[in-house]
Amino acid sequence: MAEINQIDSVSLRILTLKNIPLAFLISIIIYWSWKIIYNLYLSPLRKYPGPKLWAISRLPWNWVNMHGRISWRLRELHDQYGPVVRISHDELSYTTSGAWKKIYAQRSPEFVKALDGRGIAPPSIGGRKSLMTETQDRHAALRRVINPAFSERALREQEGYLKTHSDTFIAQLKKRSIEGPVDMTSWYNLTAFDIVSDLAFGSPAGCLTNAEQPWIKIILARSKAIVWFQIATQYGLLGLLNFMTPRYVAESRKQHIAMTNAKLQERINAKNPGKDFMSYILDNEGENLSNVELIMLASNFIVAGSGTSAGGMSGLTYLLLRNPEKLSRLTAEIRRTFNTQEEITMLATARCKYLNACLEEGMRLYPPTPGSLPRVVPGKGEMIEGQWVPGGTAVGCNQLAAGHSERNFYRAREFLPERYLELSVDSEFANDDRGAAQPFSTGARGCIGRAMAYAEMRMTMAKMMFNFDMELADPDNDWWNKQGTYLVWEKMPLMITLNPRKF
Repeated sequence: MAEINQIDSVSLRILTLKNIPLAFLISIIIYWSWKIIYNLYLSPLRKYPGPKLWAISRLPWNWVNMHGRISWRLRELHDQYGPVVRISHDELSYTTSGAWKKIYAQRSPEFVKALDGRGIAPPSIGGRKSLMTETQDRHAALRRVINPAFSERALREQEGYLKTHSDTFIAQLKKRSIEGPVDMTSWYNLTAFDIVSDLAFGSPAGCLTNAEQPWIKIILARSKAIVWFQIATQYGLLGLLNFMTPRYVAESRKQHIAMTNAKLQERINAKNPGKDFMSYILDNEGENLSNVELIMLASNFIVAGSGTSAGGMSGLTYLLLRNPEKLSRLTAEIRRTFNTQEEITMLATARCKYLNACLEEGMRLYPPTPGSLPRVVPGKGEMIEGQWVPGGTAVGCNQLAAGHSERNFYRAREFLPERYLELSVDSEFANDDRGAAQPFSTGARGCIGRAMAYAEMRMTMAKMMFNFDMELADPDNDWWNKQGTYLVWEKMPLMITLNPRKF
């Protein structure tokens, strides 16, 4: 009898062990069934429109994002569902000017940045955040340090940097144009990088004289890396990031930081530095910034400063060449206004109305950052566009969808710079909601280098119009729609035939 009981006991243990996988599977099924039911029918966000699959989990968003189509897909969803769309179980996407003001401009309580893998993952050096990811108080303190570097006075002092590099840019293009079509995406990047390097450190990176300069290649290679940081952060896998991401991604980040630090130390040890961004920061008496903080600030300058203006100019060039009548009007304005290249200055180009309208329209259609910069609803919740949104919900305005929305702009998908000129009350653009397009974001965390970016783009584009007649090397090249969006654009080569103007 004892032997039988012993056999029964062993058999029971075996059966129990065999049932563990089954029990685990049943638990997973119950968990996901409950999660699906809750997210679709019980969640406070159930009233918001959007695709059901996206409301269940974050997986559809991640899948589309990994393939570089997230901003294009969100544009489609807003076209289908309206100005607010539920894009995850706990996230809403908006396209209205009212949402921009509420989410990004409200100071108290602040809608803090979502650093859980939705927007900019929180990169750090030595455990320190960057200017883009700092807390509200620390961000305000850092802005006080760097604000003088972006003042009107500083902008006037730094005009020489813009003039020197934009002149070199034109000279290089005149040489290259003889050889055949030129990749303007690359040359705008090289120019913007040299300008921002000179502004940040008092010396250029040498990109315009050496197009193979490795630093810019490293930064451009990091666009896809953002997705890996987002996913790793989201699922608590930052510690395993080196095993998850391609080797070149991890190496590019290390090299970028190393090059930034080397350039920074060279600038700090310079005996007779010029008046650059760093001079204002190093001379400040209010904050004693550590070397790590200086590296992070310099990195922000380099990445954001070069990408924004280069992207804006690439997009505008493509749109102008797709719309020859607009190109002709802009070219006529520039050549009528200026008799020599030396006359093209920051102040003079700021007065060119059609040039400014073209820049605004270009960035509406091709915003340098086409994605969303999600924030988190504070406290118990807030009213956004007349509807209560519970605290803890991620919310954001999608740049591409907002700028392309027919609800915000008349003939929204067309390149029509005239909408940014002075309008009569009966103009077809009179009801455009210009506040829905915010290429530099808005509020206290909006881009601090906005004025500098505009000055750089105005001067560079004016010199392009003054010196060259242009056309697409391949008129059928759908350059714009081919690009992936990984928070920033995955810029494709833009091959342009340049014909130097005959004076």
